[in-house]
This record gives sequence, structure tokens and C-alpha cells, in this order.
Amino acid sequence: MTETNKWQVFFDRHASKYMDEPFVKGTQAEVDFLIAHLNLTTDQRILDMGCGTGRHALELGRRGYHVTGVDLSGGMLAQARQIMQAEGITTLTFQQADATRYTTAAPFDRIYCVCEGSLGLVGAGSDPHEHDMAILRNLYDALKPGGRMLITVLNAMRHIRQYQQADVEAGIFDPVTLTEAGTLSTGEGDDVVEIDTVERGFVIPQLRLILQVVGFEVEHIGGGTAGNWGIRPLQLDEYEILAVVNKPE
Repeated sequence: MTETNKWQVFFDRHASKYMDEPFVKGTQAEVDFLIAHLNLTTDQRILDMGCGTGRHALELGRRGYHVTGVDLSGGMLAQARQIMQAEGITTLTFQQADATRYTTAAPFDRIYCVCEGSLGLVGAGSDPHEHDMAILRNLYDALKPGGRMLITVLNAMRHIRQYQQADVEAGIFDPVTLTEAGTLSTGEGDDVVEIDTVERGFVIPQLRLILQVVGFEVEHIGGGTAGNWGIRPLQLDEYEILAVVNKPE
């Protein structure tokens, strides 16, 4: 089983529990933020990469926006489609795909990729840099010239301040790749799924450079932990960094 499949199996099993996570409680405010800072309009095509159970896409759909939600996990997408159908939302499309291999024939006006929907979720055995560069290149190609994108990624400054040399020697934190190794489990009894994980964090200068190398114009990078998005400086120990970028005309 490949690492990508392990992530898929984990999220398929975790899908019914995902909306119980504490970080998903700020959906309406986060959608307000997306509308304001991506300048969303109801005639645009919007891509939600790593949409999970579709909490942002569904809220945008309720407000009349046209969103394509893409995720690796069929189980997560099933949750999103169930809500979409139950509420009669007609402006959404959900598609199963791997962000590292994603392509589209019709570019989008706006993109968002948030809450570790794909960026930084490397898994053991993959090259962290190539993993995230592949995703960012695909997002760049999927965005129309003049389009805007918002992303959030894990804040590596928090890890740097948290871990000690013993953690480096134990393989828990890698200062070269800014990755954190661990395990995740979900399910109960005989249905428990446990996977080994590698999650990558970023520091702001590195993230800015990567985005510029891919071709984006960086408008803002700062603090952006789920539930507390803003156009503001990063707090050293917060979980996530938020960036707003543009694709040149």
C-alpha cells in the first residue's frame, strides 16, 4: 500500500467523524473571509483543493457560488455529496483526485487550499519538497491568468520552538525538511486504522520563495490558523500560515 493510499484509507475511515474536529467550527467566518479576500463573485468558477467533507464549498454553494471540490478521499466526498443532495444545492461539483497529479481542462477564476487539505500532508516515503511543489504547480496551471488563490499551511516556527535535539535524533522532527513524523489513528475496535505520517511545515521566507518560483505574485503571508484567519502578522506558536497570491496576467 502506497503512502498516498494510506492517507486515503485514513480519511475514508475518518470521514464520518471529521466534522466533530474542533478546527472546523469557524466555517461561516472563514467563508466570509474567502469571499472578501479572494473577491469572489457568483459568476466565477472556484476550486476548493483538498475540500474534505466540503464544509467551505457547501457554505459557498448555499450562497450561490459555483465551486468544484477536489479531494483524495472518496469517503470524505461522500459526506459532502450527501449534504449537497439533502439541501438541494445545485452549484457544486465534487471530484476525487490526487492534488499532486491534478489537471483541469478549464482553468478556475479563484482557488483556495486550506486546513492541510493537501499541502504539507506528505506521508512517509515521499519527498516533501517535490510533493508540495507538484501541488503548487498544478494549482498554478489550474488558475486563470489574473486569478487569485488563498492557501494555509502548517507553521514550522511552532515546531522549531517546540522540539529539542533529542527529537531530531529520534526522527520526530527533521530540521532539513521541516517535517514532523508521527502516527494518526481513527475508528474503533477491529475497525481502527493507524498510519505513519510525515507533515511538513513552512517558514514565511521559504513559503514566499516557493510561491514565487512557481510563478505566483505574493500579496500577503501572515498568521492564519483555522478559526482565526486574518491579514495580520504571524504569531510564532500558532498552527498555520495564510497566504494570498495572484497569477500574473
